[in-house]
Amino acid sequence: MRWVTYFPKFERIHLTKDVGLIPFYASHHGYESTLLGHSDQAISIPDEVDGLKLELLEEKRQLFFLDREFLDWLKANAASVDVLHLFHLSRDSIFYGAYYKRLNPKGKLYLKMDAYNDHLLSRKRYAKNPIKNALLKRTEKDFFRQLDLATIENKEGLELAVKTYPELSPMLEYLPNGCNDSYLDKHFSRPAAKEKIILSVGRLGSSDKNYELLLEALPQVNLPDWKFVIVGQISPDFKIKIDEFFRLHPEWNDRITFTGGISDRKKLYEHYARASVFFLPSRSESFGISFVEALYFGACLVGHKGMYAYDDISANGQFGSYFTDNDPSSFAKAIEAAAEHSSENDFAKKASEYGRKSFSWSKLTEKLIAKLDHD
Repeated sequence: MRWVTYFPKFERIHLTKDVGLIPFYASHHGYESTLLGHSDQAISIPDEVDGLKLELLEEKRQLFFLDREFLDWLKANAASVDVLHLFHLSRDSIFYGAYYKRLNPKGKLYLKMDAYNDHLLSRKRYAKNPIKNALLKRTEKDFFRQLDLATIENKEGLELAVKTYPELSPMLEYLPNGCNDSYLDKHFSRPAAKEKIILSVGRLGSSDKNYELLLEALPQVNLPDWKFVIVGQISPDFKIKIDEFFRLHPEWNDRITFTGGISDRKKLYEHYARASVFFLPSRSESFGISFVEALYFGACLVGHKGMYAYDDISANGQFGSYFTDNDPSSFAKAIEAAAEHSSENDFAKKASEYGRKSFSWSKLTEKLIAKLDHD
């Protein structure tokens, strides 16, 4: 049985996300799996996905908007591919999927939609030109007819997709993202011993990650015995804002640490293991992988409803607190509430058990493959 995940262009960082983890775990369920695509550089396999098979395509001139080398690859190999896994409802994917099914009608076609909920409010427009869009809609119709399974990462998104694409309803399933539990189980105990640490991991200075909100909220946070650890690359502009924050609030010098980026994943997970609270200040998140990683270690989460999967991940607040998007006062109160919540008896154990049951790739891939095999 052969499983192929096609992702047009990937880097090493993608191998420890769904792009690499789905084919990695598919290989644990009897498939000969491959991650196929292009890369600008040679890629070494991280320890977390040791054994993942990569196949790099050559760069060739595109055929219109399509990857000519992938089309040639499909022509030569589609008949031996039992499952073709594509990402995103795009003009590329509908062509590739329909072409694969013409070459191998018995093969299974799986689309991981990986979509923001806002994009599911109305049907996809593939081209500005109405004639081109109409032609692409014909390909979409063919693609939908041939599709075996499409998954959505959050439950609200699934409801929207069913309403917007009713013809897809029989093929649509809820399948969230998860953590690499086989690696984490090997290296870490669950739940780990917790400390009074509030953690966040992200790109500091990126406008969509909105860490400016943290700097505005910190003076309002009344948790004198707690420390903050913020992990992530810091842009030069945001470094200026951090320096200005410490100049205005020197009392925070010993209470918050900005580590910079941490490329060693094991060292990064050691921060997750110690933290009792984990937050993201982002304006929106399509999913928020770091939330499920923190939950695996038993942290209490802090997020808001603009993070589309947050209701699902936090079990509607059972394992987290909510704040109003971009509101410093609300954010500060939510952090305080999460700190208190995390101190409740057996909280870390219960949170970790829920995370392990609901958001681990070993279980999620098992469900995914069972669905494909059943269909």
